[in-house]
Amino acid sequence: MESDLRKRLWALAWPAITGNISQTLLNLVDTLMVGHVSSLAIAAVGLGGQVSWFMFPIMMTVSVGTLALVARFVGARDVESANLVLEQSLYLAFLLGIPVFLFGWFLGDDVLRVMGARGELLRLSYAYLRVVFLFYPIRFVGFAMFSALRGAGDTKTPMKLGIGMNVVNAVFDYLLIYGQLGFPRLGPVGAAWASGIGITFSLAAGTYLLLSGGLVLSFKPKWRFEWDIVRRIVRIGVPTLIERGLFSFYNFLYMSIVTRFGAVALSAHQIGLRIESIAYMPAFGFNVATSALVGQNLGAENPKGAERTVVEGLKMVTAFMGVMAFVLIAFPRYLVIPFLSGSDPHYTQVLRLASIYLIIVGISEVPLGWVFVLSGALRGAGDTKSPMYVTAVSKLLFRIIPSYLLGFGFGIPGLSLGPIKLPGFRFEGLGVIAAWLAMSFETFISAAMYWWIFKRGRWKHVKV
Repeated sequence: MESDLRKRLWALAWPAITGNISQTLLNLVDTLMVGHVSSLAIAAVGLGGQVSWFMFPIMMTVSVGTLALVARFVGARDVESANLVLEQSLYLAFLLGIPVFLFGWFLGDDVLRVMGARGELLRLSYAYLRVVFLFYPIRFVGFAMFSALRGAGDTKTPMKLGIGMNVVNAVFDYLLIYGQLGFPRLGPVGAAWASGIGITFSLAAGTYLLLSGGLVLSFKPKWRFEWDIVRRIVRIGVPTLIERGLFSFYNFLYMSIVTRFGAVALSAHQIGLRIESIAYMPAFGFNVATSALVGQNLGAENPKGAERTVVEGLKMVTAFMGVMAFVLIAFPRYLVIPFLSGSDPHYTQVLRLASIYLIIVGISEVPLGWVFVLSGALRGAGDTKSPMYVTAVSKLLFRIIPSYLLGFGFGIPGLSLGPIKLPGFRFEGLGVIAAWLAMSFETFISAAMYWWIFKRGRWKHVKV
C-alpha cells in the first residue's frame, strides 16, 4: 500500500516540481540577464519583488480555500460542486486583484522608501514595481485556476501552462531588457513587462482549455456570485490571509534589515535566494501533492489514508532535500559565479557573501522540506489556523529579533548593587551573516512546531 501511495504522491508531485523548476529557471534567467546590466539592477528587481511578494497573502486567501474545497468535493465525487468552486474563485480572485494593482501603482514608492531604498535604487525599484502590479488581477485569476486544478488532482495542466508562460517570458526578457529586434531597451523594467506578457498568455490558454471541457474541471460561466461558496472559500482563506500577511510583514522587516547592510549584502542575498529557490522546488511539489491527497482522503472520509499520505510525503521530501542540501553546501561558489559580471567592482565581495548564504541555508533544507509538506497537509485539510499560529510566533521570535540584535549588535550597561559592580557587555554584531543564521535556525523551529501539530491530529476533524 505504501508503494501505491508513493506512486500517487510522485504522480502529483513531479509535474508541480517540473513547473516550478521551470519558473525558478526563468527567475534565474531574469537574474542573469538583469545582472549583466548592473548589480544595482539586481538589487532593484529583488527589492521590488519583495514588495510585490507582500501582496501574496491576498492571492493565497482565494487559492488555499479553493484547493481545500475542490479536493474535498472531488474526494466525495461531487464534480459539479468542484466546478462551481472553480468558477467562484476566478471571479473573487479578479475582484481582489484590482485594489492590489492600485496600491502598487500609486503607493509602491512610499513602501520602498520605508524599506530603505534611496536615489537610483528607489527609482529603478519603483519603475519595476509599477509594471509588476499592473498585471496583478490577471496573476490572481491564474493562481486561483492553478489551485483548483491541483486540488482536483491535475498537476500536469498547470505545469504545461506554466512552462508555456515561462518560454514567452524568457523570449520577451531578451527582447525588452536588452532592446533586441527593434524593441526598446528597458533594463530591469523590461523583465517586469516580460513577466506580465507571459502571465497573460498562460491565463488565456488555461481559460480556453477549461471552456472546452477537456480537463478534469470545466468552466461554465454564469457571471454571478454564489455567496455560500464564496463564504466557504473566504472562511478557509482568511486565516491564510492573516498568516501570509504576517509572513510578508515579517519578510518586509527582514528585508529591511538586510537592505541596511548595504547594496553588496542585498545583491548577495538576492543571488543566493534565487539559487536556493531551485533547491526547494521538490518541497513545493510534495506540498502540492500532499495537500491535494489529504483533502481528497478527508472528502472520502478516510482520515487514516490522509495521515499515511503525510508520513510518506515526509519520507520522500527528506530524501530529495537531503540531496539539495549537499549540493548547496559543497559547491556554493560554482553556483554563484554565473550570476556575476566579472567587470562588477563588487564581484569578489558578492561572491564571498552569496557563497556563505548558500552554505547556511543548505544546513536547513531538510527541515524546510518538512515545513512545506506539513503546512500543505494542514491547509489541504482546511486547517489554516495552525499555520497562522506557527508563523506568528516562529518568524518573530526566532528570525526577526535575532537578525536585528545579532546583525547590528547590542549592549548591556553595567550595574552597581552597593559594593557589587557588574560590568557591561557589548556585542558588535555579525552583519548580514547573522540574519542568514537566524533564518536557518528558525526553519528548524518551524518544522518542530508543525510536527507537533500534525501528531495532535485535530486537523483530521476540520469542517470546510
